[in-house]
Amino acid sequence: MGLTTFLSSTVVAGLVAALVSLRTNERNIQITNVTQERAKWRQAIREFADEILKAGRVKDNEKLKLLCAQLSLNLNPFDSEDKGIVEAASRLAAAETTESQIAEFVDRVALLLKHDWDRAKYEASPWFFQDREPDRVSYCEFKRTAPMPPKARPGIKHWIRLFYYFVGLGCSAAIMYFLVVGLNTPFHTLIKEFNDLTKEKSLSAWAEFLSWSLFYGSIWSAAYLWFKGSEKKFLDRWFSK
Repeated sequence: MGLTTFLSSTVVAGLVAALVSLRTNERNIQITNVTQERAKWRQAIREFADEILKAGRVKDNEKLKLLCAQLSLNLNPFDSEDKGIVEAASRLAAAETTESQIAEFVDRVALLLKHDWDRAKYEASPWFFQDREPDRVSYCEFKRTAPMPPKARPGIKHWIRLFYYFVGLGCSAAIMYFLVVGLNTPFHTLIKEFNDLTKEKSLSAWAEFLSWSLFYGSIWSAAYLWFKGSEKKFLDRWFSK
């Protein structure tokens, strides 16, 4: 196979499509298998917590021990917060279970589920939306947290920031629009020209064609990422009013 045939836009498009398909399939496998299994795990933890609370209230200590053992098998034995959940569950077997002990167990489980849900959303989101992996809030830190103050009315900075993101949406959309409209006809002509195997094209012509394709493709991709980022920030700030 000659260099010209290899570099034809059809072959290049096929390679790009294959790479995109591979990445998409890997992403779908992760979301379908890992994320769904973690959803099942969270549901199992909720069911264990419900059964533990019921057994603790009626002082069914034998069942409580069994449930605590099953809960331990679903948690990380090296994590101090996970061990704290099991210890809080075990304390429900005491002769006099106080409401504070029940509240501690519920809070610890809620913090665990909240952290895992945040991680699932983080891992399922597109890479350009990912900032930093969510940290798990410890029970001690949770207890030290002061009550949330009443939500203040949005000030002028809020609306300025909202307008800034809206301008970003408009500018990025305009760039993508003009690239599509302005380059539609020239690129169609070039693709037909370079797919015509009856005409010889020099290596420098191929290099120039691919260079301009990468250049304008990069601009369009950057504008698209700008658009999606501005869209997310605009909607987050709009609905946080």
